[in-house]
Amino acid sequence: MKTSEAPELIGFAHRTLRSLRLRVAATGAGAPDALREAGFAGAESLFNAFETWASDVGIKSVKDMPIDEFSARAAEFFQRAGWGKVSFRSLHDAVGVLDIEGCWEAELHGEGETGCHLTTGTLAGFFGCIADYPVAVMEIECAAGESERCRFLVGTPEMLEHAYDKVARGEEWRTIGVGGV
Repeated sequence: MKTSEAPELIGFAHRTLRSLRLRVAATGAGAPDALREAGFAGAESLFNAFETWASDVGIKSVKDMPIDEFSARAAEFFQRAGWGKVSFRSLHDAVGVLDIEGCWEAELHGEGETGCHLTTGTLAGFFGCIADYPVAVMEIECAAGESERCRFLVGTPEMLEHAYDKVARGEEWRTIGVGGV
């Protein structure tokens, strides 16, 4: 097995990331956007690391994998990278649902803080590297709150805007994609 060139990544201690998150969060209302943008900015490097890892385990091209295999391999990669236990599935062939149990970012939250903004931005950029269309990600459950996991919806910006509207009206998120956009 060949060893590929290392992708553009660096590891940080959880305490470092927690301190950074808390300081950014304390800056005010623009903090969630700043964290999402920062996550998005590094997503291509993460995707490159995924491609390198996939090559090292014998996968020729992640872009040519069937969606089920891609989902399983990406989940394995994220879990090995310390993101928590990750699973992917499709919801009515309309949006993807990504669950993270033991989400690294939720474990770093301060008192009363919820939302995995770095993760949301990173996932949008990561999936955007493989999609032939713009990708958006929306967190609908956070383990820092009352949920057992962090749950994200992945789809086109239009579909997630539709999903947001449904959820804001009090509809169940699981109905997204039922009856069209």
